[in-house]
Amino acid sequence: MANSYVIIKDAPKIDYMNDFAALPKNYGTWDYFNREDVKAIRETVFAALDDLNEKTHFTDELASYKQILIKPNLVFVYNNVGLDKKSYPENTDPRVFEAVVSYIKKYTDKITIVESAGKPYPTKIAFKAAGYDRIAEYYNTGLVAMELEPVVRYYLPKAEVMKEVYLPKVLEQVVNGEAFYISVPKMKTNLYTGVTLGFKNAMGTIPYFLRERNHNYHIDKKLADLLYLFKPSLTVIDGIIGGEGNTPSPVDPVKVGKIVASNNSVEADRVTTYMMGFDPDKNKLMIEATKRNFGDNQVQIIGDTTVTPFRPAIASLFDEKTAREFPNLLAVAGHNLPGAPKVTDPNLVTPEMALQIEQACAGGCLASVKFGMDFYNHKSSMKGENLKVCVIEGPGIEINGERYWFDKNGKPYTKEDLKNLPMKKYGMGNCTLATTDDICFWKATGCCDPAKCASLICFAGGTLLPIVSPTNPWLIPTGLGVIDMIVERAISTLKGEPCDAPMLSNNDRIFELPKLSEEDMKKDFIPAKMPHLSMIERVKQAGLQTYLLLCALPVNLNKKYGTGGHNH
Repeated sequence: MANSYVIIKDAPKIDYMNDFAALPKNYGTWDYFNREDVKAIRETVFAALDDLNEKTHFTDELASYKQILIKPNLVFVYNNVGLDKKSYPENTDPRVFEAVVSYIKKYTDKITIVESAGKPYPTKIAFKAAGYDRIAEYYNTGLVAMELEPVVRYYLPKAEVMKEVYLPKVLEQVVNGEAFYISVPKMKTNLYTGVTLGFKNAMGTIPYFLRERNHNYHIDKKLADLLYLFKPSLTVIDGIIGGEGNTPSPVDPVKVGKIVASNNSVEADRVTTYMMGFDPDKNKLMIEATKRNFGDNQVQIIGDTTVTPFRPAIASLFDEKTAREFPNLLAVAGHNLPGAPKVTDPNLVTPEMALQIEQACAGGCLASVKFGMDFYNHKSSMKGENLKVCVIEGPGIEINGERYWFDKNGKPYTKEDLKNLPMKKYGMGNCTLATTDDICFWKATGCCDPAKCASLICFAGGTLLPIVSPTNPWLIPTGLGVIDMIVERAISTLKGEPCDAPMLSNNDRIFELPKLSEEDMKKDFIPAKMPHLSMIERVKQAGLQTYLLLCALPVNLNKKYGTGGHNH
């Protein structure tokens, strides 16, 4: 008998292209709720949840929980931010999210909307930009920006990568079984993990500096490890208007017209990945979750799984599309990591081998650089031919005492060759800068810092990242929001209640657990004491919050924050 169910509901075939990113001004009025699209979405969400409830009776449990925590995906709200189109379907459709809140409200009043947007975008601004603050006001729910929450700490003995976790205190209730957690993601592709759905949505539950740890070739293991600590009780995937392309950059709309609901986030993601036209058995994130036994091979799937093909995210600088759009860019890769071929003769590297070398670390800085470059497709004033730069990926592969990097054709370059190129060099990540700092003009520190990588690649082309340029009407509110966020986080840290994990210079390090008993090593997680912070350490950690103001600006920070990294 199945314990897990995935329900797929088709929405009526009407136009849903209005207000998929942000609520209109008349939200909450009769005119709004009487709109054909709003009524159709609500009916579809309610039908999916009713069918799931018939199988699992989850509504019978709701009243027994202290809180119902509902998390959307608001990594960024691309609505009226100065790009070529007014809106892009990046965030969870507020019409879908509102319908989920409305449904749960029938059974309990103890609802809190929780989120932490993409660093350094303040969640309070995301709530306002998408209209989620008005949803909270209309239904009288709580509204929590989790980057402002003091954190609690856990050890994960069974984890491969994420052995130490800091979590906003509001989610401690989920870990303790006192809160019912609902994940409401958008159906979309993603540069780092191929797709971003139910349990990838958990990246927005961990604090900023912890997100950067192992945000590289370990990212799939890291996210799967987090399932040992907590997982959604209910997942509702917004597939009304999907998003295809290079998330977290703006994505293009895909008219899917479906809602997916499940009591197993891994199986919801597996089915949805298939419905997007991708093989879930080849998706690394799904492979890692399955390997840890978080799936259910007895799952019952109810509904139409017809495929609507999505354009995949391409986390590479060696692809033909990049060559067409950026004719003056040269990318060279030199990684010596798991997944990279062993090179003993630099003159025998084929294009296929060069791509393998590059893709050995596709889950970090590489994807983040592509994230920044993708804005050139969404802002007509940005010209790809203006990006005249050599992007260096990795510390180089050492062969007979010399380090080599390879372009997409397999052509080898020594450090001296790169130095003599008639273009400025962009050092991609700490590992690259560890061996090329002296020849790089642009220095994207971190392992990985997505905002820094994206911002610098735009500035290398002579422009600002569009979302931090004067053409963005939200620039001043967002800038003030960042300052307000920094102040709140700094004050909390000075009080001895930090809102984040410690900031590290080497984010590739896998945390070593302290000596644990044999019994503890068998547990999924163990509550851990927060590290004691002296007043000097509090002041230092509080001061580091200013980094959130700088990370999206074209400022080289490697001298201040270190250049430690992987594979060198």
